[in-house]
Amino acid sequence: MIKKKVRCLYRVSTKKQGEKDDIPMQRISCNDFIKTKDDWILDNEYIELGVSGYKLSESDRDVLQEIKKDVLKQEFDVLLVFMFDRIGRREEETPFVVEWLINHNIEVWSVKEGQRKIENRADKLINYLTYWQAGGESEKTSIRVREAQEQMAEKGILTYGGERNSPYGYKFIKSGTYTKKGVERQKLIKNDEEKENAYRIYYLYTVIGYGIGSIAKIFNDEHIKPKRGKFWNTSSISSILSNPIYMGYPAYSKKTTRNMSSRKKLPFEDWILPKNKIKELAIVSEETWYKTQEIKKSRNKNEKKENSKPVQTKSPLLFIGMIKCGECGYSLTTSESKKIKKNGDIQKYMYYRCSSTRFTHNCSLEKKSIKKEEIEEPIINTILNFLDSMEKIDLSEILKKGILNNNQKEQRELVKCEQKISELENKLVVLKDEVVKTLTGNSNFSQELLNELIENTTNEKEKLIKEKNELDKIINQKDLDKHDVTNFKNMIPVWKKEFIDASFEIKKMLLSEIIKEIKVYNNKIEIVFRIEISNYKNVMYDKLNTNYSKIIENTICLQK
Repeated sequence: MIKKKVRCLYRVSTKKQGEKDDIPMQRISCNDFIKTKDDWILDNEYIELGVSGYKLSESDRDVLQEIKKDVLKQEFDVLLVFMFDRIGRREEETPFVVEWLINHNIEVWSVKEGQRKIENRADKLINYLTYWQAGGESEKTSIRVREAQEQMAEKGILTYGGERNSPYGYKFIKSGTYTKKGVERQKLIKNDEEKENAYRIYYLYTVIGYGIGSIAKIFNDEHIKPKRGKFWNTSSISSILSNPIYMGYPAYSKKTTRNMSSRKKLPFEDWILPKNKIKELAIVSEETWYKTQEIKKSRNKNEKKENSKPVQTKSPLLFIGMIKCGECGYSLTTSESKKIKKNGDIQKYMYYRCSSTRFTHNCSLEKKSIKKEEIEEPIINTILNFLDSMEKIDLSEILKKGILNNNQKEQRELVKCEQKISELENKLVVLKDEVVKTLTGNSNFSQELLNELIENTTNEKEKLIKEKNELDKIINQKDLDKHDVTNFKNMIPVWKKEFIDASFEIKKMLLSEIIKEIKVYNNKIEIVFRIEISNYKNVMYDKLNTNYSKIIENTICLQK
């Protein structure tokens, strides 16, 4: 007697389940079931660890694609699972995966539910309803888990524990609350030995202007131990600077599983945060944390560089990192020369030099090297004079006349976008209802066409949701711009006092807060400020008291 070749599919949604006894349990049950069939023989096994049958589509699951390839090669006769939801939990596609297998002469069996057949309309309906129910249960579970996480986040109780899992600057203690399995949860509190270093990381990054690599080097040179591993690296510093727990908001669901081997970081707006701040966990202020994110984004290589904040360098020149040659666009770099005086002392001279000389000789800047004093003194004087003039401006008239960017255009586009999303959601409801009609033979659509329509509509909806999110960001930003102008004016007296008393490093960071860019031309220096009042331009000086005559032109143009 020729025996049917049986292949078993085992799947667990999390890797922790795989580390426990879920896969062995499924394997034992399936093997025992095969022994009850005289004409069956185990041929092979497919295993999925940490794969959600609800979140991931068929095309993203490597094992299902492998099974389909083996079916087309006619390598086996029976697919056996512990329960049918091991194949998947998506009602819009899993029933059709099962039907595809059966149509290719594969018997589909479950240890607990028997054989799945597609011989008539009733069988099709039962097949669909099986996965419709499984999808509903997954959705309910997801909602319950998210709600539980939010509630625990508000109490400072995390779903993970153990000292190695605590963020730097914190430690776990017993919370006095327990899971359903009787395991005591852990509560997070500040670690007195680490919290000052965590604060210092934010200070070095936002106030002094050091880069992530420089901070890691400082900590390693000072033999400060990280939470894990022997040395600090850019990843460990970046993780601290990105974690909202340092402003008192522990986050959940920062990553999602996209396939069997990797986890993708979700955007910040998709993280689960407690509704209220947990003050006892805060190490830095919310203002500092969000300022950190702005600086990180501006320094990201993949982001546009219009709003870039300079990284602290060893250069003794104040504007390195924000100053460019206006004639060719290359950054100005540091250079120096030395002169020996008659008494034997060495006099150093520092210069801003156009870096195009390293690559090309096409730059039309007449003076490729400009003395430090010819650049810094007039610019600083101009900035202070500009701030004095800003204090005297009546901003109320500017705001009333709508000189600041308005968001009416984006508001209209947002309404249209939301209407289209609503229409597509209604269309998806109709299409999914049509799936049931197809299974009972009462639809004019084929299953293949319905699948294609559902997929296209879902993709179009996701595209519009992204567009809506971008419009929301633009509208929110433009609303903030109006406040920025007022806040900018109010902070001027404090800024000037801090600037005069600050160290060189802090002066550089303070300047980066109000200056977007400086461009040096043959006949002028242009300072672009980080504030936007459309059509507002002010020429501060026609001629400077230096040997190198220029006009300093102040274009107010802040884009956060």
